[in-house]
Amino acid sequence: MTKLVAVQGDITAQTTDAIVNAANNAMRGGGGVDGAIHRAGGPEILRDCIARFPDGLATGDAGWTTAGRLSARWVVHTVGPNHGAGQRDRALLESSYRRSLEVADELGARSVAFPLISAGVYAWPRREAITAAVDTIAATPTAVEEVRLVAYDEAAHREIASVLRMSTGVRILQGVRDLHRRGYHTLRAWTGVAPSGLFWRAVLTDAAHPDDPAIHYTSGNEAQFAAGTVDAMSTPREAAELIRGALPRLEVTNDAPDYAAWFAGLLAAVEPEHALPVAFADYFDDSEGWEIGWGSGLRYPKPPR
Repeated sequence: MTKLVAVQGDITAQTTDAIVNAANNAMRGGGGVDGAIHRAGGPEILRDCIARFPDGLATGDAGWTTAGRLSARWVVHTVGPNHGAGQRDRALLESSYRRSLEVADELGARSVAFPLISAGVYAWPRREAITAAVDTIAATPTAVEEVRLVAYDEAAHREIASVLRMSTGVRILQGVRDLHRRGYHTLRAWTGVAPSGLFWRAVLTDAAHPDDPAIHYTSGNEAQFAAGTVDAMSTPREAAELIRGALPRLEVTNDAPDYAAWFAGLLAAVEPEHALPVAFADYFDDSEGWEIGWGSGLRYPKPPR
């Protein structure tokens, strides 16, 4: 299983097998991370770029060169979409991460360090840039054993670490959606914030057996959930199977498509930025619906009865 970690530091100093360069289409060096990698690695990288990419590289694609004087063995170059120039298709950003891991696998790399692709001069909103990175890395089959998300400044590092922590809640909710898609329509989720305001909570129940013990999760328990572990690298199916194990009388009923559709819509609002939903909290009025991200003011309609 791939390990995903947040690292604060200089990506050119990473000692992984490969580091990823946020390049441009021309593949002849540039500013930001691109310029830093070329400066630290020396002219060998540019010579290899000219030889391997005479026509440049398409947005969302990736390829490799020597790492020159860097500690890494290879540089995997990828071109992320330029949000500031109107390239706002998240699929292109996801492709940059996916293709980079595919190239790393072709090279036999077992450790890879990524910058936040497109989050610098290409102006992709940082929160969404981070969640795109985390979710795509988690969903991409790879033999890479360790992936680092490297942030140069402390604020970006804190935000990456926060998204990694919150990913447990997202994967739990994705597990609920997975079960709904398989027809387990009596599964219900109720989410909120602890009185302290520090922890997100989720309560999962089987509506067909309301007296059965519910599943309780708090982010204070980090990755521990339903007698198992769920983290950023877990799949929705893995979370779903933990839910099934903790609610043993849960059955396929296919009898609440309205609720399943409502929940799928809720997840569609949550996933882009991992903004966890809130249905209950101290001093919170849910009459206008659930809040997407505590304190955001963004509301989603209450579930159907």
